Amino acid sequence: MKPIKILFAVLIVAGLLLPSCRDNTNNYAVFPQGTILSGKTKDGKTFYLIREDAQTMAGICFVDNNRAVAEIIDFSTDSTGLTIFSYKNEDFSGKMSRKSKEIVLTLPEIPSLSIASQTIKLKYFNQISGKYDCIETYKHSVFENIVAEKDLQYGSALGYYTSKPTDYISKDDYKKWFSEMLSLSWKNKGFLFKYNMEELPLLLDVYRPEKSHNNKSPLLLFIHGGAFLFGDKESLVQQAITDYLVKRGFTVAAINYRLGTSITPGAIERTIYRDVQDTRAALRYLVHHREKFGIDEEQLYLAGSSAGGIISLTTAFMDSNEIYDSADGGLFNLRENLGGLDDSGNDLKEPFTIAGVASMWGAVTDLKILNNHIPTLLFHGTADDIVPCDEGLPFKELMGEYLHSILSSFGKLYGSEPIYHRLTALNVPVRYIPFHGVGHDPYIESDETLNAYMDIVCNELGAFLYENVAKHYFNYHLSGNTLVEAQESIQSYRIDNYKDVTVQWQVDGGLITEQSNDTIRVIWYSSHTTGKITACITNEKGLSCKKELEITIN
Repeated sequence: MKPIKILFAVLIVAGLLLPSCRDNTNNYAVFPQGTILSGKTKDGKTFYLIREDAQTMAGICFVDNNRAVAEIIDFSTDSTGLTIFSYKNEDFSGKMSRKSKEIVLTLPEIPSLSIASQTIKLKYFNQISGKYDCIETYKHSVFENIVAEKDLQYGSALGYYTSKPTDYISKDDYKKWFSEMLSLSWKNKGFLFKYNMEELPLLLDVYRPEKSHNNKSPLLLFIHGGAFLFGDKESLVQQAITDYLVKRGFTVAAINYRLGTSITPGAIERTIYRDVQDTRAALRYLVHHREKFGIDEEQLYLAGSSAGGIISLTTAFMDSNEIYDSADGGLFNLRENLGGLDDSGNDLKEPFTIAGVASMWGAVTDLKILNNHIPTLLFHGTADDIVPCDEGLPFKELMGEYLHSILSSFGKLYGSEPIYHRLTALNVPVRYIPFHGVGHDPYIESDETLNAYMDIVCNELGAFLYENVAKHYFNYHLSGNTLVEAQESIQSYRIDNYKDVTVQWQVDGGLITEQSNDTIRVIWYSSHTTGKITACITNEKGLSCKKELEITIN
């Protein structure tokens, strides 16, 4: 056999036995979906090609002309390497082949884009990340397990009792209490005196997320309701709020406080004041043990339902010069002088600041105390006849018109509506959520089950707390031009207040072409009218937040 025939036969056999070598130039599996390749054109501009299809070698490409918006060209490649480029309903034929981890692209002339026919070598530039899961601490549920420490004594004080567990309180319960208190007020004035009380232990429970790091968490102190006569730190409402917040990273504490009162003038004020003292004692205790409980003492929040709402609001806003006159010993000092705001419960001296307060159908006895800049969230049923949504005495329906008119001269409560208007006038951050046409404690049914109103309370309370803690932990701002014109220069976007953080960037409707620690350079696509930049920022404590910027592309 002649040498030339032998060589020809060898080439044929090699072609049959080694198909992988024959097909290698058109095997693009090394560039998975989302791969970005780039190379230089004849005139020194950067050409980008992005594989968008998982099955075929197809996607988009464009030339970086240093303009904010790039003219997008669609491409698709068949098994032979023939590549069709489509721009504004015109198709242009080119060629693509792979050499190792590069692509050799024969780009056709596209006159409408002033692109000349040329060959470009494209190398791996980047990989478009998938939709990452940004764990937004305090905004979404990120922890599975809750650690509870119960019946911790935060102090002791003189009182009647501190616990009478119940979840649902019917009007019959209120009527029975009202009758008993009316009888006590007239027949047994000693009910108000020091010598009819005893020293009571004050207890609280603390709930924390089970976590591996030692970050300090914001604290919500929850105060139960029950007309200052009923209730306990463990209730269905407390459990729902605790479960919702602790799994988002908050620490929740729930307290028992002194219960029992009468309806004589000044008695309700003294009861409220005692409970404000108890709440402040609990806060001092928690701040004192902040390392043990992992509490951020700069992020203390109060929330309460009904009587707990009254206590929460009064604790948050009452200053030492606003203490009730009725808190002293009275005429001939027949009553106990209750002392200052921090003169009861325990001897701890830790100072604290309330970062925010939430009230569920609560009230205050004097609108003038609402003069501090404390973010406030208010819930109230507009048909509440126990604690008025507007203003007046509580239990109006149970009292009857005659007794109500007599007792009105001794004072009244101001509900969520006047509180909202007062705080709004003072430019204090406040949100009011009225539940139209419903009464007191709308989130619990007579069979002691929670309903959809509880979901609203949890969601709104969670959003309120996140909005406020985010200002403390995540004081970052994503800045840049949100209205992009095609002929503008390429746009840059940056994270303000960047320090000791890591950032994951994601862009929809455009491509990140450059990235530094706090800044990205983005070319937007002509095929989109809107875009979005998302930055997942994680600080040195491992806490993450998401910042987004919506973009309009013209």
